[in-house]
Amino acid sequence: MRKLFFLLLVFSLFDHVTGHATVNILVTTYDGFVIAADSRVTLSDEEKYRIASDSYQKVFRVGQLVGVSCSGAAFLYDASGQKRNIGSIIDSYKIKQAITDSTYVSPRAVADSLMKFVAGIYNKHLKNVKGGRLDLWVFGYDENKDRKSFEIIFPNVKRYSEDSVQILGNFKELNTSGYPASRVGGQTDVFTRLIKGYDPKLLGFSCYQKEKDKIDRLRYDIRYSIMSLQDAIDFAVFIVRATIEAQRFNQKAVMGVGGDIDIAIITPEGFRWIQRKQLHGEGNQ
Repeated sequence: MRKLFFLLLVFSLFDHVTGHATVNILVTTYDGFVIAADSRVTLSDEEKYRIASDSYQKVFRVGQLVGVSCSGAAFLYDASGQKRNIGSIIDSYKIKQAITDSTYVSPRAVADSLMKFVAGIYNKHLKNVKGGRLDLWVFGYDENKDRKSFEIIFPNVKRYSEDSVQILGNFKELNTSGYPASRVGGQTDVFTRLIKGYDPKLLGFSCYQKEKDKIDRLRYDIRYSIMSLQDAIDFAVFIVRATIEAQRFNQKAVMGVGGDIDIAIITPEGFRWIQRKQLHGEGNQ
């Protein structure tokens, strides 16, 4: 009975998972990484959405050569039962790992230790699952100056027993080919329509499987391999800005993307902010 109770509890929690807000885009070029993200947080009671903030941080620096970006769940309950935003959780992770801006740490080491750190928070409060899916991207240069990127997806019910449920993260390496490319997270429908040429809802229909080859020909020919860093910055801003404006005019869209656009780059020389929102008072915005 206890096992059945915990299974029902977990599945009921997953029933509350909602779609992603946010758009973040990671563009890989031969010269380096470009990451861009919006600043909006939306809250949902499953019937309606409301904009909670347009000043949320979704891109973070970890050491000299690693960046982290998040999408999906905006808050987690910590060990004391207090809600914490993802930025403060990553700050706590860096303090625990003694990572400063001058520390060298490889992206794989960050991905592995960050996954364990966040999993520990999830396992303190099972109600964190109610917050929905959390995606973390970890990207940067390793000791050989090779580009590496990883994705960690929470929550993952990896193991359960008669009286407990364990939450872990799904961990995978991205772009193992090493070729320049882009990856978009969060609300990806505008990117898919613009660049791939179709509505992502088509993936659920049999007609897509029957006509996949023809539909795939609709995709724009984006040559990431010849992009300069400035081209990649322009492309990333275009995708985030287009999503913001499309949601503004689409009456069916959840307006989960908005606020300032933060942009950072990582090259073999290090992490650098290109554009980042600043604190301000009235009159000096």
